[in-house]
Amino acid sequence: MPIEIKVKMDVDSMTDFMFYHIYSGSAGMMTLGLGALNVGCTIAFFLRGDYLMMLLFIVFAVLLLGVFPVFIRKKVAKQMENSKRLGVEVDYKFDEEGIETTTSYDSGKAPWDMFKKAASTKKNLIIYDGQKRAVILPVHQMGEQKEAVVELIRKHMPPSAVKIRRGFVKK
Repeated sequence: MPIEIKVKMDVDSMTDFMFYHIYSGSAGMMTLGLGALNVGCTIAFFLRGDYLMMLLFIVFAVLLLGVFPVFIRKKVAKQMENSKRLGVEVDYKFDEEGIETTTSYDSGKAPWDMFKKAASTKKNLIIYDGQKRAVILPVHQMGEQKEAVVELIRKHMPPSAVKIRRGFVKK
């Protein structure tokens, strides 16, 4: 029995997706690593009693781990407010064969073997195909179908490709 979900992207969900996409990539991982390194240097200089250097590294850590993410999130949200994609309603139909996508101007069906990765954030369920295009499903619009969709994803995709948090689907 197919599972149907109607989705209309909103600024909050798109911002969450873009933020995840940025910080799960190499530049984001490097930024988080540098932030952690600065925290380590802060602790090392504190233990040595070099409080001026400790202050310098704590400022860098706050910039990398706090200020930059806030600016990035605000910038992405501002860009998403003007996106034409936000007003389009998309109908997704999940079944044993794949995912069918329908909009007012286009439709298509993709078999499960086209999808290479599935991930979750607090606000979205994201399914990537082989060309790194994403199906973004806002959690608050999925309703009771969320568990069934996650079950289909886990059934049809390799476990190593599914990065859906355990607490995402409540048992």
